[in-house]
Amino acid sequence: MSLGAPLRRRPGRRPPPGAPVAAAGRTVPFDYAFRYVLRGEPEQVQNQTVTISIEAAFNAVSIGYGVVSTVEPVVFSAPPPIPDPTILLKAATKLNFFQTSIGTIFAEVSKAFGEPFNQATGRVGPRTAEALAMGFRLNPQFAERILLGDANGLINDRPDAPIFQVVAPPTDQISFKYALFDQATGREFQSEPILNIAGLGGSDGGRPFRYFAQPIEFAPRSVIRMEITELSTFRGELHVSLQGYKVLGTPSSPTGSNRRRRP
Repeated sequence: MSLGAPLRRRPGRRPPPGAPVAAAGRTVPFDYAFRYVLRGEPEQVQNQTVTISIEAAFNAVSIGYGVVSTVEPVVFSAPPPIPDPTILLKAATKLNFFQTSIGTIFAEVSKAFGEPFNQATGRVGPRTAEALAMGFRLNPQFAERILLGDANGLINDRPDAPIFQVVAPPTDQISFKYALFDQATGREFQSEPILNIAGLGGSDGGRPFRYFAQPIEFAPRSVIRMEITELSTFRGELHVSLQGYKVLGTPSSPTGSNRRRRP
């Protein structure tokens, strides 16, 4: 190696995809959130907007969501039929939890929803049918006592005890389509609305978010609109967040220093 040969510099590493570009300012993480009330009506379309603040442009790096069920648990009692009165006169017969009939359960669920039940035909109301299709379970308030072998003691002490509970729909059954728009520029970020499972993943924690192929920059004061189309009968709250960052202190932003130098 000669002394006069120029030294070669090793090339630096490239920043990972989605990393903020170096700028004259302070980079801070920031999220913009959308909230929707799902009514459980398929094909129902909802739109929400957020306005980017004037302090700096917003760079969206990823999008995520979560859901919260707002269905209140419905509880009901299901005591077995009262034994024949002639038997009660001869001996004190106690109620037996394990003699509860399916017809009694249908009747009690219908009563809990305030709907009629036809014992002869087995016809139930729509809300009762939906609840029975989802299923029911032991009320957690009494489950331990029943499973420890004191079911008969419970229903004899409290014949009207709400020992059953209608199962709430699991959050992984939610299905919807979403679309994102920049109303300031008129840009659409998809060719058509995207199914949540295809674009975001499952709401049960199985990848309920995605990174954008390239960060999306929204100018200050621009309006982001997100459109949601319900596809399932899930009722609850849907929360969607755009995750990204802002660069504060750039010359073109209100947080930057735009003072002129004195001559």
